[in-house]
Amino acid sequence: MAQVFSPRRSIFVPASGGHPKNTEYRVAWGFEQWGDSPVAVTKVQMVYDGRVAGMLSPSYPDNTLDEKAVIFALKLLKEGWGTAMKKSKDVLVLRKIDSPEEVEAEIEKIEDQIHNMNLEIFTPSSGVSPVVSTEFKEKFLVEPSIYAFIFRVEVS
Repeated sequence: MAQVFSPRRSIFVPASGGHPKNTEYRVAWGFEQWGDSPVAVTKVQMVYDGRVAGMLSPSYPDNTLDEKAVIFALKLLKEGWGTAMKKSKDVLVLRKIDSPEEVEAEIEKIEDQIHNMNLEIFTPSSGVSPVVSTEFKEKFLVEPSIYAFIFRVEVS
């Protein structure tokens, strides 16, 4: 039976409707101790308010941007994207955008949403806000009118 998972690279995907606020999928590659030796594995886990729900199976609605985003994040992990740093994470968001002229405005909107979500997640109960910076890294055309955007979030 598999034991402890040690992620080496992760990409977080904000979950849409149906999940509680500040829910993400963590798509990760790393190692698990299987018997006497570590085994390279890929996992998708649910994250609620910044805490991984390790024993909870992930679920996302079929034929949605959530499903497409998780599948695309798996592809990006295999290409070397993702981070394992404690104070840093890569966040992937998919959007349907019909006009290429709207892409830049959408990037700014998404960046603000990711920033605000992570500010909420990482603000302790004392109410002292951490410094959260969100930086756009790359965009991809996943399929006609479906764009993927990856951001790096740093928390200090």
